[in-house]
Amino acid sequence: MTTASEQQLAKEHRAYWDKGADIYDGIIHNEFTNGAYEKWELIISRLLKDKKGLKVLDVGTGPCFFGILLSRLGHDVTAIDSSPEMIAKAKKNAAHFGCPIQIIETDIFEFNPVEPFDLIISRNVTWFLTNPVRAYRNWHSWLNEGGDVIIFDGNWNLFLTDPKEAFLQKLAQQEAVEQGYIPYRTEDEIAEGHDFALALPLSYVKRPMWDVDMLKHIGFTQVQVWQGFDADILRQIEQVLNQHKPMFAITATK
Repeated sequence: MTTASEQQLAKEHRAYWDKGADIYDGIIHNEFTNGAYEKWELIISRLLKDKKGLKVLDVGTGPCFFGILLSRLGHDVTAIDSSPEMIAKAKKNAAHFGCPIQIIETDIFEFNPVEPFDLIISRNVTWFLTNPVRAYRNWHSWLNEGGDVIIFDGNWNLFLTDPKEAFLQKLAQQEAVEQGYIPYRTEDEIAEGHDFALALPLSYVKRPMWDVDMLKHIGFTQVQVWQGFDADILRQIEQVLNQHKPMFAITATK
């Protein structure tokens, strides 16, 4: 049962992502045209070991980049997001690419799948979970036996709670700005995002080891961490900005 305070927080989170829908839609359209799409396709195909015809859940799909990629690889994709504006972008993009994706507007903790999945995948979503333990337990229960999760994320907000990380992030941001980096969001929206992050549990732990331990505790097996792949995907200026918080991928099997 969701409390009134949790419902209010979910509403505020939806509004935050609604405001960023146009920005992130633009980012994924760049990925479709600047070579990043092909690199992501290769990365995901390798992690899936070229498995075919999977029933996939794309969690926090945003404008549906991963959903479209996996659909075009021949998988049966369901994509969920709590932001109405992101859902609108996702539907538009899926239609544009002719992808028969089931796109559902729902909160991650309210979603109740009818059938289990073979794969649950997310990109830059888990850091924003208010209850990652509950989410990972749900994902385990939503998978077929032998099904997999693939989690792409990073320690994006550890600098807000760890003085050492704050110092390194300040240096990296200064270097990036000197090279012409311009933030995607306004200063007010960045501050709002930081306020949200300070109330989120994964802003206070070292990842991906926290995730590895939790996934194993929940019952996942073959838990592995992959790093270094983002160097081929990020623009040079983004590599400078994120030099102390590289993206990681976690794969795990039920």
